Amino acid sequence: MRSLFYFLPRCGTRSVHIPAIHMLAALVVLIGSLIGSLLVAPPASAQRSERPLRFLVGFPAGGGLDSMTRVIGEHIHAATGRTVVVENKAGAAGRIAAEAVVRGEADGSLVLSAPIVTTAFFPFIYNKLGFDPLRDLVPITRFATFQFALAVGPQVPANTVAEFIAYLKTKPATASYGSLSPGTPSHFLGEMFKRATGTDMTHVPYRGSAPALIDLQSGQITAVFDTTASVMQLARAGKIKVLAVTGGHRSERLPDAPTFAELKLGLGDMETADLWYGFFAPGGTPPAVVQELNGAIAAALRDKRVIELINQLDCRVEIDTPAAFAKRIADDYDRWGPIIRATGFKVSE
Repeated sequence: MRSLFYFLPRCGTRSVHIPAIHMLAALVVLIGSLIGSLLVAPPASAQRSERPLRFLVGFPAGGGLDSMTRVIGEHIHAATGRTVVVENKAGAAGRIAAEAVVRGEADGSLVLSAPIVTTAFFPFIYNKLGFDPLRDLVPITRFATFQFALAVGPQVPANTVAEFIAYLKTKPATASYGSLSPGTPSHFLGEMFKRATGTDMTHVPYRGSAPALIDLQSGQITAVFDTTASVMQLARAGKIKVLAVTGGHRSERLPDAPTFAELKLGLGDMETADLWYGFFAPGGTPPAVVQELNGAIAAALRDKRVIELINQLDCRVEIDTPAAFAKRIADDYDRWGPIIRATGFKVSE
């Protein structure tokens, strides 16, 4: 009986003949290998892409942080096809959301969207926090910076920070400043300002911006530390005076107000105080996964629509490497810690 042969195409001038039985054996090996590869678990990146990416926001829906997180999530979904979900776990100034992320899976499917207070304030204002923000949350990147303004009422005879400092020194223990609530950046910026200038003002906490600004206009309080977005309309109308803003650049909405840094008054931490929003993964998330998240978020932050929304909220886009963000967190921890400790403020638990 004649042997069967498998004929390959001609190579050069020679025809190559391989016995069919040998080729069949090779095909069996190849098919077995292919089947085996299908049974092996897909790589980590494929597993992550199949799971929804959940962003947890510790504040109610509709606010600035929520809006920015959602537009970033929409871009990631459009660019990668991955399902993205934004969940609001409001309460305790973001602590509830942070705790949920700390307890979550460290596989790249869960991200915390949070302000600076989570890592710079929580360790100092809670006696029993239950987690270490610097150890149990992995920095991915900042995504925006926001600014606070020092504003005074129309009755205050000062139009510059230098004039305001001189005014306060003539009013020891009679001046006051309002904050959005105890334990917030506005509270501790006031304490930072007092420490840097050697002046004294009584802290008057409010429940939000609106009542504080009403009392500022009427002269019930001397000054307020509030976001630039909150004070800009009253400032433009001449109902309050903005003397300076935090951060390394002037506010696009209040371009006439200088930064504390450019005044060169030797105000120390007031000149370097920078407020931000950032993204974090649960502790233990592999560096390669963190880097992958960083890349996806950074791509979103370069999108024109995302930039426009963030700018409309008088915030500025920021993109860090995970290492650079970690350094920023450590610096802010060192900057705010002594200020918060000096106030003796603690959250009632």
